Amino acid sequence: MGIQWVKAGWEIFKTQPLTFMLMYIFMAVVSLLPLFAPVFHLIAALSGPFLSAGFYLAVINKQTNKAAKLADIFDPFAAKGRRLNLFRVGIYQMAGALLLTMVAGVLFSDVATAIESAGPNTSPEQLIQLVASNMNFLEVALFVIAQSTVMMAFAFVVPQVFFQGEKRIFHAMKCSLAAFYHNVGALTVFGLVIAALIVASIPLSMIPAIIIMPVAMIGFFVSFQAMFMPTIIDKNELEAHKSNGQSDAGRFDA
Repeated sequence: MGIQWVKAGWEIFKTQPLTFMLMYIFMAVVSLLPLFAPVFHLIAALSGPFLSAGFYLAVINKQTNKAAKLADIFDPFAAKGRRLNLFRVGIYQMAGALLLTMVAGVLFSDVATAIESAGPNTSPEQLIQLVASNMNFLEVALFVIAQSTVMMAFAFVVPQVFFQGEKRIFHAMKCSLAAFYHNVGALTVFGLVIAALIVASIPLSMIPAIIIMPVAMIGFFVSFQAMFMPTIIDKNELEAHKSNGQSDAGRFDA
């Protein structure tokens, strides 16, 4: 399924490549705004969920044989009944980033101290050696686990909130983690394929990433559809489930 999601992303992307590339470039520019002034951190963080939802909306338009427009990326800002929850997602993501910063500060305090003690005449090689000598594998592993957990928790939250009307952010995060747990094989293959494509683009100055990243985003949304869309089951099977007190809610296998 991981390979199929990449293929699906490419099939949708090539129908309107310029539109999806411009959408991704706009999102990338917004994410880089904090480099110019700290105040842009808030703008980038709070607008991120809206822009992601708009990108996914354009994907759905293509799937339903409609034309995707660059303006689709702004539609969630005008979506009554969903804007507040997308805003809340942005707040939760900021809290997650702050939590990761605090974890990094605790785990890598020795590294920070070593960097601060480095003089202006310290060469890059000496600085790298200094950082390496004050860092151990366990600290790096713990931070990677923390960062991966936060990323997986938020990965499928935006489409749940925007397309399925989920208002419970923590519940959406729990479902996102469950989706990764039950589909770890397919999602790992998907991630490895995208990573391999990005690595292959390095000799070309990362220019192909303008294509690879939109394809990856489309494919990732297709994986959400595969895991979270309601399953159509036979009427007799539905009655059997009801009589046994069972339900297909929460089914995540793709």
